[in-house]
Amino acid sequence: MPKRGDWESAMRRAHYLFLFLMWITPLAHAQYIAVGGGGLFSQDLSSAPPAGVVGGPARSEFSNGGILAVDAGIGFFPFLAAGLHYSYARPELFLQRGDAFGSSARGDLGAHTLTFEGRVRTPQIAGFRLYGLGGVGFSRFTLDVKQAVEIPFPGGAPDNVLSAIASVGGGIEKSVAPLVHLKLEARDYITPISEKFYRPGGTWHRTAIIGGIVLGR
Repeated sequence: MPKRGDWESAMRRAHYLFLFLMWITPLAHAQYIAVGGGGLFSQDLSSAPPAGVVGGPARSEFSNGGILAVDAGIGFFPFLAAGLHYSYARPELFLQRGDAFGSSARGDLGAHTLTFEGRVRTPQIAGFRLYGLGGVGFSRFTLDVKQAVEIPFPGGAPDNVLSAIASVGGGIEKSVAPLVHLKLEARDYITPISEKFYRPGGTWHRTAIIGGIVLGR
């Protein structure tokens, strides 16, 4: 489970980013700023060893946990916007290398994610509106190893791994006051996972369900 200090550090980062966005939005005529949190559900990965290779299956399992998110966007047309999205999560990772030694490791995987996104929004009807989003960016992963058996990381434990990412999703907003909305959003972070966390590599999905408050139009 994430330590209290980890979440406090993430909250401070989100707070500083929020203050920065509040400062730049009058200059950029931004249409909205949003702060939220929710749950992150990461895809577990596994594969059988290649033919002729001694060892067991390789697998990486991730715990479900919380996520913090901050967004800011600029409207260009009535129903189109471009924005910046930041999130932080820290699921627990259990890794089994799949080698002949039974190497494995357990630790906390910190993930800072930043994406640049486009949004399409519907007109507001009875205080509700829908929106879809898509974007690209990167995630920076850090691993705090808690337990290791044999040699799970032949080149040393990964400390700072940068991966490209695509993000798609959508949500619903409800107006509760002038320029104030509540939102519920689902998004999929799609990442080519580093072989340091899963030896065969491949595509990795992390699904986030985020609720929050939106200030702006």
